Amino acid sequence: MQLNRILREGFIAGCIGAAAVAIWFLVVDTVNGRPFFTPAMLGGAVFFGDQATHVVIEYSRIIGYTMIHVSAFVVVGCIAAALAAEVEVAPSTLFLVVVAFCFFEFGFYILVALLAKPLLGALAWWSVAIGNAIAAFGMGYYLWREHPKIGEELKKHPLGETQEGE
Repeated sequence: MQLNRILREGFIAGCIGAAAVAIWFLVVDTVNGRPFFTPAMLGGAVFFGDQATHVVIEYSRIIGYTMIHVSAFVVVGCIAAALAAEVEVAPSTLFLVVVAFCFFEFGFYILVALLAKPLLGALAWWSVAIGNAIAAFGMGYYLWREHPKIGEELKKHPLGETQEGE
């Protein structure tokens, strides 16, 4: 039963995060006068090895990359749902979740810097950071609402304080 809950919550949280990032980049691309530029650029890089200097906006690249994007977010959502279930049982592990989230974000930027160096000029770091922050907030808010016991425990024992006062 717990695994089904984690997978359901992970799927929903991942879809929320993927949608948040996709909408963010659609807005950014539209404001810049190039709707769907970002998923087309990333899809071209993933599937065809294209450089950011030559971006072809076609639906096969956009849909292909979107499938990868949603799949990655669903995996991250499932991990986040499993961590939320663990924090609900042991609230003191919330600190580890926050540290893991920071490590994941830092690792993501390092991975992008190493693997997608030519694309970094086309994607501003602040735009990626804002998109990830919006996704993290949306996913976190959903999981927070699904696990009200976490909030109750944190009110009783702020910052993971145990019953013994440690």
